[in-house]
Amino acid sequence: MLIALLLFLGVSLAVVVALLLTILARRRWVGRQPGAFKGAVRVAEGHFDGLGSKWRKGYGRSGDGVLVWTKGPFLFQKVSVPTERMAEIRAAKAGEVKRLGNAPIVAELTTEGASVWLAAHGEDRGLVAAARP
Repeated sequence: MLIALLLFLGVSLAVVVALLLTILARRRWVGRQPGAFKGAVRVAEGHFDGLGSKWRKGYGRSGDGVLVWTKGPFLFQKVSVPTERMAEIRAAKAGEVKRLGNAPIVAELTTEGASVWLAAHGEDRGLVAAARP
């Protein structure tokens, strides 16, 4: 839809192709970083700058009690979420989060007065658990 809008506005096809290639290359680069996993994140309670109350797709990397979230769709913005506590990782309820495979998982992170939920593919449980403090 974005590409059709750009073409409708008279943007050169070469510029549209360059933009598309940049986005795809960035997605590939972010996804191949060590410890990266695809998922969704949202703030369940409280307020945390850079994250909203609706599920937003992106890529996460965690370690040393910090979750670094790269926000989609263009993957140019990063948000660091210091983790004070992580509740048990649980299976997602039916219809809770979409497009994360057959058995997505959800982890609740507590940080700076906010409760942040992190959803990921079931096979990425070990990468999500690395966000524990």
